[in-house]
Amino acid sequence: MQNEWIAQVHVKWTKDAPVWENWAWLQDWKEVKWAGSSMGEWDMILWVDVQSPKDLESFVHDKLWAKKWVSETKSTWTKEVWSQQASA
Repeated sequence: MQNEWIAQVHVKWTKDAPVWENWAWLQDWKEVKWAGSSMGEWDMILWVDVQSPKDLESFVHDKLWAKKWVSETKSTWTKEVWSQQASA
């Protein structure tokens, strides 16, 4: 079981988002541990490894919002409490 908190950042795109782009550029953002496209209210979810809410705010405002196709973000903190893999 994980004892650490990890941040999730949900992102809404503008109509100009590079939907079909190669997303390998995310590897340059060392904070991002996982990224996925999603359906519904949000277009993308990023799992971000940061040490504090201040670090998360810096990541969101300085890096993510630098992308002109970002229209909205929502950040949350998540802590794993149970996993099928962890209980095996």
